[in-house]
Amino acid sequence: MTKTADDLLARLAKLETGQISDVLDEAGVSNHALSSALTPLTPLTAGTRFAGVAVCARGEASVQGRHARPAMPGEALEKAMHPNAVLMIESGGFTRGALFGGFVAYSLQRAGCVAIVSDGGVRDADEIRGLGLPVISAAVTPVNGSRRWQWTDVGVPIALPGQEGRPVPVAPGDYILADGDGLVVIPAAIAATVIEDTEKLSEVEREIGKGLRAGGTRAEVFKRNPRFAHIRPASPTKG
Repeated sequence: MTKTADDLLARLAKLETGQISDVLDEAGVSNHALSSALTPLTPLTAGTRFAGVAVCARGEASVQGRHARPAMPGEALEKAMHPNAVLMIESGGFTRGALFGGFVAYSLQRAGCVAIVSDGGVRDADEIRGLGLPVISAAVTPVNGSRRWQWTDVGVPIALPGQEGRPVPVAPGDYILADGDGLVVIPAAIAATVIEDTEKLSEVEREIGKGLRAGGTRAEVFKRNPRFAHIRPASPTKG
């Protein structure tokens, strides 16, 4: 990761997903939040929320015991990791078994992974909680998925279930923020602008809070402190 990316991540980590969501909406990128059907093993609080850069992987389920594509090399996931990596997994909604468990989670964490997000199943939940590694998934199951599903690609664009009912595209290098409200994906090409505009929004909201606590009405305080006037539009190709 570059110094610029490290700086953006440090700034992103101080923000809230709701603020990022507002900025992305105003910028014209409406499809940015993952579905609330994907849930964390441990509630995301001040100590477990995370920010990072996406490493994307995907795989496929077997059909009658056979796979359409070859499996990727054994430790390709670990080799793709870097500090502040968030592994984003498109499984095709595979919940008949676990895509990974405690051993894989530990190995990825040791390689730099700070969180794992998947539309599939996971197991060894208590063991993973003990690692302090945030995991968001569609299901928890004791069933080993390795006989039913396999990894096929890493470092490729993927899509995960979105809160608006359509898949959210995720590309390698996109910025990820997750907290108690959910998870948002920020396209890398507009991350610097979105983070800067969200920092400004955070300042405006602090002033709104001060005004309300000083006795101002919501209408008065909002009029004095327009929340979204500064937000710049994203490229028309984003959204």
